[in-house]
Amino acid sequence: MSHREKQEENTSTAGTKGGRFGPTVVPAVDDGKPDPEVIAKTTRRRLTSTYKLKVLDQVDSLREAGNGAIGAYLRKEGIYYSMVHNWTKQREQGLLDHHSASRANQKSRENILAENKRLRRKLEQTERRLQKTELLVELQKKLSAFMEMDTQSRPEMSAEQ
Repeated sequence: MSHREKQEENTSTAGTKGGRFGPTVVPAVDDGKPDPEVIAKTTRRRLTSTYKLKVLDQVDSLREAGNGAIGAYLRKEGIYYSMVHNWTKQREQGLLDHHSASRANQKSRENILAENKRLRRKLEQTERRLQKTELLVELQKKLSAFMEMDTQSRPEMSAEQ
């Protein structure tokens, strides 16, 4: 088979285009079928305080080794040095320990319970004030009705005298 025959054969095959330097790929024709490939949604990593402390300990031990050991470790773990810097600050402030997450949840729960108690007390006080106000309004209505009756009966009494 000659070179020209091979080139003509290449031009007749689907998905290729014969050219001077050989076949090139031509985009496939859309046949109406959906693409079966599923694109996975990435989720953000949630790093626990235990893991953060482990990384900080490892970085502290690698500081003595030098020669880029910290950078290699961080690349392997997929962590930026700025994250390590922030975690170090958190550890110094006491915010980063093994039970910090559960303690934070406990504090927020305690705060919610305290606020709930305070709001219930305030509601009770407001309800008592409302009851007093309603009693006063009822008293004013009765007093007004009594005064109305009293003013209507007075002219009659004065006319009789």
